[in-house]
Amino acid sequence: MVRFMSRRSFISSGAACAGAAVLNHRGGASLLTGDEPPLSKTIRLRATMRTLEINDKAATLMGLEQTDGKQGLTSLLVNQPFDVLVENKLAVPTAIHWHGLHPPNHQDGVPGLTQPPIVPNASDRYYFPLKPAGTHWMHSHLGLQEAFLLSAPLIVHDPSDKGVDEQEIILFLGDFSFTPPTEIYAKLRKPSGKEMAMSGSMTHGKPAMAMGKPDVSDVNYDAYLANDRTLADPEVVRVERRGKIRLRIINGSSGTNFLISLGNLRGELIATDGMAVQPLSGSHFPLAIAQRIDVRVQIPQEGAFPILAFREGATEQTGIILATPNASIRKLPVKNATPAGLLTLDTESRLVAADPLASKAIDRSFDLRLQGNMARYEWPINGIIFDTAKPRGQAAQVRVKQGQRVAVKFINETGMSHPMHLHGHSFQVIEINGKALNGALRDTILVPPKMSVTVAFDANNPGTWYLHCHILWHLAAGMATLVQYEG
Repeated sequence: MVRFMSRRSFISSGAACAGAAVLNHRGGASLLTGDEPPLSKTIRLRATMRTLEINDKAATLMGLEQTDGKQGLTSLLVNQPFDVLVENKLAVPTAIHWHGLHPPNHQDGVPGLTQPPIVPNASDRYYFPLKPAGTHWMHSHLGLQEAFLLSAPLIVHDPSDKGVDEQEIILFLGDFSFTPPTEIYAKLRKPSGKEMAMSGSMTHGKPAMAMGKPDVSDVNYDAYLANDRTLADPEVVRVERRGKIRLRIINGSSGTNFLISLGNLRGELIATDGMAVQPLSGSHFPLAIAQRIDVRVQIPQEGAFPILAFREGATEQTGIILATPNASIRKLPVKNATPAGLLTLDTESRLVAADPLASKAIDRSFDLRLQGNMARYEWPINGIIFDTAKPRGQAAQVRVKQGQRVAVKFINETGMSHPMHLHGHSFQVIEINGKALNGALRDTILVPPKMSVTVAFDANNPGTWYLHCHILWHLAAGMATLVQYEG
């Protein structure tokens, strides 16, 4: 039996979407081929304003909801048509990226690169075969909208999962600040008055650590969320005694890495970024920004079992509580007594892909040096600062031909970790700090300070694709490049 957990209900803010009519907006570049069926079976997904209660205050933010109010898409089947009409009920343009899917390039949701933004009171229809199966997510790729929580789960099921008797639970992690994202970014960009190598970082525009020491995050957020809630009022998911659970855990935050704790439970990590790995047993798992993990656990007995996410290098925590029908629920603090540790690649180095890339020689290799400048808050790759406002005019640092096996080596010269994401493809981790391995398949890999990670992918999805750091503030400040297919 498979059950889907619904995310927290919310109150829609009508100011931004009252009376909005749905229009088709193509901006001169249709997403469709002309062979699509009528709209009768198309899923309607609305980008809209909503209000949540966070820290006892009303928080106005964005969301992606179906017509029944559910956030995101959780009942899709692999190889079936992804047939979605995105309706923009916001007062500003938007664009939605299907993180983890392999769509045709012109439906990837990057404004100015793969398609125009969707203007207010307009819509765009997406139609392509769903692949790969797994735990994915969706989020805005326009400006800083992701920090407004314009993101949601995107779950693609494999028919083989139907034979597994387990309860399925989605845990969507996020971070939120009452300070507008534009103001946060402006403070980060404010000159610090000191020229130094990027070996520390900034917290709301102020030096956070001394030069030479690794830093953890740029922003101290007001709240860390699990399914839109904090531990002051966590979601309690009822489970059966001795029942089997599949946790689909998504780090949808804009700037926070987490360490996942199963508490007194043990589980098996069975997938990374939606792609199966050989099961790895444990009770603690790292989860970088934009990454996903699937973990199987079994409830041993009557009781309540917190599934917590510890903010990396800090005391804040969030999560949900699994509880059998008659279990009592104790209150959990929003801060732990001691800070969590830093994410490493120890777990990553032990992961093995269940279905690795076919054996093949590397055709092209690229080195991407991840760099930074504290004083100007700039994050270049190989000395090039990417202009996200004009992505199509930027030089591609990775040029490939269809059918090639491509290796990309990320060399982190900074004092911060960078979760690097490739659009439209999955890659395999093949080397960490020069040590070869037959690692996990992913679309996002964490590159810790002063380390290198090499990934390989098959150039099998033509187009021009984003490759970027998934810390929102680093992307905005230039840590991105393009993967471009040559003729």
